[in-house]
Amino acid sequence: MSIVLQKLDLFLTNFIINFIPRNIVIDAFFSFLSLQGLTVIIWLILLLLMVVWQEKRHKEFILYFLLAFITTSFLVNILIKNIVKRDRPYVVNKLVTTNCPKDFSFPSDHAAGAFTGAVVFATFDKKRRYLYFTIATLIAFSRIYLHCHYLFDVVFGALIGYGVGKTFFRQRQISL
Repeated sequence: MSIVLQKLDLFLTNFIINFIPRNIVIDAFFSFLSLQGLTVIIWLILLLLMVVWQEKRHKEFILYFLLAFITTSFLVNILIKNIVKRDRPYVVNKLVTTNCPKDFSFPSDHAAGAFTGAVVFATFDKKRRYLYFTIATLIAFSRIYLHCHYLFDVVFGALIGYGVGKTFFRQRQISL
């Protein structure tokens, strides 16, 4: 990433971090959304609720969900992060945090997984699509708030997750 883009990313990230007031309630809310690197748990809970309450017992839905998450995780955590090797903001700024993983920052796996989940859920449950994308956006934003990612990490993670999710449905019209 060029120096100009890095400076822009740092400026925008710091602006966002300083714009939101800090207090125990907001800290707890965003920490919950990040779940110590286990954001997939939020989507698994939603999956369980959908299967139980909405009677979405379609094997196809669960298969798409799992394949999309595995693909996204492989692309982000195995391929891209190990190619780019960008340090996280808390490392660069020498902050102490327990909410962030120790691996590299770019792109955000939380944002990628959140938007993958949102696409899959929205495809199968169109009437709640805004809820799913709101949850994904809050999860992605939590990573900036907690100093785990820069803005561009989150934006590109979200784009990757959205793209992977949409790719799974490109050739198939879902009408459930």
